[in-house]
Amino acid sequence: MPLASLALAATLALGLALAPAHPAPAATPAGADGDPTTPTNILFVILDDVGADQLTVSNPAGVGLPHTPAIEAIASQGVNFTNCWSMPECSPSRVCFFTGRFPGRTGVGSPLTQSTLPQSQCSPYEATTPRILNDAGYATALFGKFHLAQNENNPFDLHAPASVGFTHFNGTLLGGPPYIDETVAGQVTAEGVASCGFPVAGNAPAICACAFEDGSCVTGVDALECLAAGGVPLTAADGSPIAECDADAAALIDWSNFNGNYAWPRTVNLGGVAYQETPARVHADTDQAEHAIAFINAQQSAGSPWMCTLSFTGDHDPWQAPPAELLPPGTHWPAKLPYACDVQDGVAHAGLQQRTLSDWTIESMDTQIRRVLLATGLASLAPGSGGLTINAPDTLIVVIGDNGSFLTTVKLPFNPTRAKATAYQTGVSVPLVMAGGPTIAPGRSVDAMVNVVDLYELWGEAAGVDVHAAVPAGRVLDCHPVMPYLVNPAQAEIRDFNFTEYIDGELSEPCYPCLIASGGSSICTDTILTTAQLCESQGGVWYGPGGATTGQPQDTCCELYAALGDPAGFSIVYSAQQAITDGRWKLIANAPTGCSVPGLNEYEFYDLSQCFAAAALGGRGIDNPDFDLLTSGTALTPEQQLAYDTLFAALQAIDESMAPCLGDITMDGVVDAADLTGLLSFWGGPSVADLNNDAVTDGADLALMLTSWGGCPVP
Repeated sequence: MPLASLALAATLALGLALAPAHPAPAATPAGADGDPTTPTNILFVILDDVGADQLTVSNPAGVGLPHTPAIEAIASQGVNFTNCWSMPECSPSRVCFFTGRFPGRTGVGSPLTQSTLPQSQCSPYEATTPRILNDAGYATALFGKFHLAQNENNPFDLHAPASVGFTHFNGTLLGGPPYIDETVAGQVTAEGVASCGFPVAGNAPAICACAFEDGSCVTGVDALECLAAGGVPLTAADGSPIAECDADAAALIDWSNFNGNYAWPRTVNLGGVAYQETPARVHADTDQAEHAIAFINAQQSAGSPWMCTLSFTGDHDPWQAPPAELLPPGTHWPAKLPYACDVQDGVAHAGLQQRTLSDWTIESMDTQIRRVLLATGLASLAPGSGGLTINAPDTLIVVIGDNGSFLTTVKLPFNPTRAKATAYQTGVSVPLVMAGGPTIAPGRSVDAMVNVVDLYELWGEAAGVDVHAAVPAGRVLDCHPVMPYLVNPAQAEIRDFNFTEYIDGELSEPCYPCLIASGGSSICTDTILTTAQLCESQGGVWYGPGGATTGQPQDTCCELYAALGDPAGFSIVYSAQQAITDGRWKLIANAPTGCSVPGLNEYEFYDLSQCFAAAALGGRGIDNPDFDLLTSGTALTPEQQLAYDTLFAALQAIDESMAPCLGDITMDGVVDAADLTGLLSFWGGPSVADLNNDAVTDGADLALMLTSWGGCPVP
């Protein structure tokens, strides 16, 4: 019998599903009233690329921050966690939310791109939150950005969400909005005139005719409102608006084009069926909020306990203006700022435009949160003031940012050059607020260390499930309790250390240097931005195939540094980075770069209480280079040395506990028949069992598994 047929036969004969079997929940869900028969519902809201710098609840020193009254109401009527760490990028944080495990255990240590192999996507064997909660009788759903796994290089294709437990999913498998369509659905042939994906007149969207796919057309429509309504603004080849409906002009429209937040690929997993709508012509965040409202109301009518994850696409780039009704009254584009979303004719640098659009996006998400809370009865309007009053005794509301803000959007006193994709404070400090459900003594702040993995335990606590007992035997969790902080205002700090890490992903294609200029310096990465289009969308210069050339070797950032003549202000994003803190002292371990670029060090050590703006930020400042105690030129004091040694030992212990076990694809601490059956079931394609990461599961992987047969190393 051919090996592939043997694989299928073995899978069918043993009747083994890819998802692990879960023990019964360790406890019955308990509601806010203490009745063990009353479950606590969960509304979990994820703000994409919104770091602590962006919000007043997490940046008390910030100036000119977005207006977010709904988030502030949740914080003021609940608990504001002021010391929360994420992972440096979105995919690792999202997998942490729903597995309770650090990236070194899940393999998801960097953002998913089209070339990310399954070993660096969320494994179908993970005991994810929806699986645990479904076993406890919950209805679960996720609406919006997924980014734990994807259809590319994945044997489950569009079923990727369901393969990791999200059997009710409606949203996008992309890491952010698709690229903005500067051709406005194929109508514009001139370059550099429509960076927002619609025609502009002066400092506002143009008034034009709005065509729809059914052949109808309406005149006198704001171009942005046209997109929000599902139409395409009629636009001339030079980018100017067409005022009157014109059949010949409408015939030029390519209705298949994506366009940022207004025309995007919707993927649905529901009832065992997966399909895609391309493109969905509706504002993405608005659509996601609508689906969340419908789901919550349906579960409330049915009397079922539920968890709804509302994962907004915003504030991820590329940025377009949200619909005007989502913005605070009186919001107008700055009078002297050219209206653009990126570089275009007359706009050499779009940093100010993108900061404005980012602020607007965050404000619009706050409006969406308000809309969801009101439409589901989880909040009401306070008489007179019109402010939100949280009214959710049986529902825990949680809002978090998934990682630090992107370079161009970072707000002072945080550091834009040490932001998203780094383990520095700006890259991993995120807002976290909670209200409703079992919360006792609302209106307070908790400054204890919390990590994104801890939310996995919180979901179990809300449902009365001991997640440590519910996961398969041998599965290591990194999460700690959060519920004690909600129900006990005097709760002592639970974590001894906080931890974050970035790990280079396994890719099907090599990654080349992308150089991004920022404030007189330049940042190079050869691990994150995997294509020319992705690099250029971040304002970078691509030095890979088809890009800029130096006439010298330039396949890595180190080679590019030498090829450019060792330029001043050149820095490299480390291929891997870890950080650990006890709340005051912080140790950072960086992967060697292989070249001697100034400012790159294997270890960095900070006293956060003495770092930049510490007094204004609650006692933990920004870990800028000048505050690195290892490069200060003076020896560490005994106190500093003790702190360094303690953190170093703790970091080493974490690393040792994450020693890989090649072949243990079921992640139960042993390589055995279950792993073999899984490998055979994936034979011939990319999979989590592709142990040598060559994009095919075959005899080479089988040989590696057999070599590793038996128990995994014990740290």
